[in-house]
Amino acid sequence: MANNDILLEFSHSDINHFKKDFTQIMKVGAEIDRYYGEAQHDLDALIPKFERLIEKFNRKYKGIKIKTEKTIENFKVRLFVKEKDIKDFFANSASRISGLKSVGRTNFNQVDVGDVEKFAKFLDSLLDRIYVSYSNPESGTSTVAAFLDRHEKSVELIYSPAEAANENSAGFRICAFYALKEGFNRKIDIYSEASTFGFTDLLDEFERREWFDKFNTKFLE
Repeated sequence: MANNDILLEFSHSDINHFKKDFTQIMKVGAEIDRYYGEAQHDLDALIPKFERLIEKFNRKYKGIKIKTEKTIENFKVRLFVKEKDIKDFFANSASRISGLKSVGRTNFNQVDVGDVEKFAKFLDSLLDRIYVSYSNPESGTSTVAAFLDRHEKSVELIYSPAEAANENSAGFRICAFYALKEGFNRKIDIYSEASTFGFTDLLDEFERREWFDKFNTKFLE
């Protein structure tokens, strides 16, 4: 895994264990959302099964929480990390990812981190959300957007499924950091159960772009 600076305190075995669980969860959630939009009939069986799996995932990894939400058009898989506010989230995780390029309050790329004065003022004024962009020659470009959810008493990550499942993305590394830093119960089997849903293929390149466009359109509305 390239540039996993934030994950150096964890063993490769633990990181890979989380990666297997998490990518399967993201893949199944994305496929259920696809089925949901098409009103597939077997959702009555798939959704309760997936929600039971999510409960097991949340018991296994204490520092990260997954919730599901049904809307008229979508089946959303929401990601939360245990931080009390956005300033702590940025200081403890988002700022520690290699390739930090820019930040924003209402959109991406509003303040370049190279502009020391503007960047310092931005950090002082952080409230309930942040948009962060990264560019790294080894791991490529990625983005992270986070909102403070006072009801959940956590920070919610807004993500595209393809990027969250990419082990080199900032979003994945942040999720792995929070999931592993409080330890986890290796005895709870997530991967095998997630594999029984039968979704065998990860999103191809066209679908990655489709998800990315869908994510940006919704997020920036």
